[in-house]
Amino acid sequence: MSKSKLGVLLLTASLLCTAVLGGCGGKKNNDTTPSTTSSNVSTVSAASNSEGVPEDGGFKTVAYEQSKDKYRTFYEIFPYSFYDSNGDGVGDINGITQKLDYLNDGDTKTTDDLGIDGIWLTPVMQSPTYHKYDVVDYYTVDKQFGTNEDFKKFLEEAHKRGINVIIDLVVNHSSSQHEWFKKALEELAQGKTDGYAQYYHFEENKNIDGWTKAGVGDWYYESDFWSEMPDLNLKNPALRAELEKIVKYWLDMGVDGFRLDAVMWFESIDGVKGRHDHEGSIEDLKWLYDYAKTVKEDVYMVGECWADSPATIADYYKSGLDSLFNFSVQGSSGKINSYVNSSDASAYVQYLENWQKQISERNAAAIDAKFLSNHDTVRSSEFMINNSRQRLAAAMYILAPGNPYIYYGEEIGMEGTNPPDQDVRRGMYWSADDDKGYVKRIPDAPSPDEEPSVSVESALKDDNSLMSYYKRIIALRNQNPEIARGTIKAVTLGDNSAAAGFVSTYKDSSVMVVYNLGDEPAAVNIPADTFKVNEMRGYVLAHDTKDDKAGAPAYDASIKWEGQSLTMPAHSVFVLK
Repeated sequence: MSKSKLGVLLLTASLLCTAVLGGCGGKKNNDTTPSTTSSNVSTVSAASNSEGVPEDGGFKTVAYEQSKDKYRTFYEIFPYSFYDSNGDGVGDINGITQKLDYLNDGDTKTTDDLGIDGIWLTPVMQSPTYHKYDVVDYYTVDKQFGTNEDFKKFLEEAHKRGINVIIDLVVNHSSSQHEWFKKALEELAQGKTDGYAQYYHFEENKNIDGWTKAGVGDWYYESDFWSEMPDLNLKNPALRAELEKIVKYWLDMGVDGFRLDAVMWFESIDGVKGRHDHEGSIEDLKWLYDYAKTVKEDVYMVGECWADSPATIADYYKSGLDSLFNFSVQGSSGKINSYVNSSDASAYVQYLENWQKQISERNAAAIDAKFLSNHDTVRSSEFMINNSRQRLAAAMYILAPGNPYIYYGEEIGMEGTNPPDQDVRRGMYWSADDDKGYVKRIPDAPSPDEEPSVSVESALKDDNSLMSYYKRIIALRNQNPEIARGTIKAVTLGDNSAAAGFVSTYKDSSVMVVYNLGDEPAAVNIPADTFKVNEMRGYVLAHDTKDDKAGAPAYDASIKWEGQSLTMPAHSVFVLK
């Protein structure tokens, strides 16, 4: 039947639960028909049934070419906690290498890997703490994690699989045990203030919050986060030269870019903690990014500007930086959790359009960096009302413009509250039957009350698991490069605010992402003058029947599609072309 004569497709709930939520993990895709889009990422069109609806929501019926640009689906790894390859109780670089096939096996036609194509490693450089945010040697992988050779092998294996790697670069402060700081104190004791002392912020009699007594005369040093993390003076030319060498060293080794820690804290006003000199910090970022581009033209950088004001985050794009983490959408009070709980898809897509305009005005190449939680925040599973809402939230930030950042374990619903930080950095739970590689204890962490309820092993075997859902939405994102890269336009679809979408146009190719955040099916008519529907690329159903109350009617998974009219099940997301 041609698309112009589409009939009404009615799939029963039982069929969809088998076909859409059913598994194809580990199965190969041998039935794709190649075609190309005008984007820099090639795709192949979906194999469809006679009614034009992709099998299994499009998950196993579409292959794609791996990304060649800066648009990636990132996976944040806290190395200490991910996988312990040598049994010493600490995660390590070799452990991450061993688990690369879990993240991406390098074959776009398989469906048993997660499908990510970017990794962000929190700090790996030599440090006295477990978290490594106080660096003592910027050129050496911490001995707890392995060696520089281990790291080079990891980069090689990641790149073989099409995965780009960025690492945390901490330049707001160093460790108090760093040789620069030790030499600075020695010089101050000798009455010298024009050498290494200029690498930091020293002042006499500055006994205020955020400053620590140096133990030399009446000198104090700025230390906004901790006494053992003295703040660096990023305006000092000699220090800048040192940091440029460090950037070049890691880029030459093969890393694809950096995550920059605490960028809003680079410069303060009069040394007062919390009084941020935004313009000064933006200039620091511009210097660092511009230099990195002279070493690697396509370097990718994302900054942590943890600000309450979205306008502040947007302004940091003036630095030219590729991305800044979008703190407005994350957490229990963030926009995604708020919109998913209020079922207000209309407000969400309008926010996406407005935010893209806001950051693009400051940097035409801006790439939004969305996330639900990270190593400093409460894990998303802790504040989501139920499984269905958790799945919807994942689709809302992964199937949206920019680069999503998935925190390790998010895909299996790992738990953790904050504070303390250690509780959200627990060991990745690989198997309930075999604790090989499991990091049981983080320094000074409270003991978990019980074993985690879901392991990677069990999630991989469950076609209705949260992980299976993550694989589907990541696949939809990878198969449709316009979603991440395009210029978007919000589209309201009638009076029901629970159902709305956006059209994303990239290099003369457009797709439409439509969300139904409501608890009921939604019948929508897509304005033909806004978007002409030619093809259904795929869809996911976020509803988890475990959330249904006793006596509630069975979940209605019926889909009806004819021309510009679409009936969407509750808690569903569709991609149209």
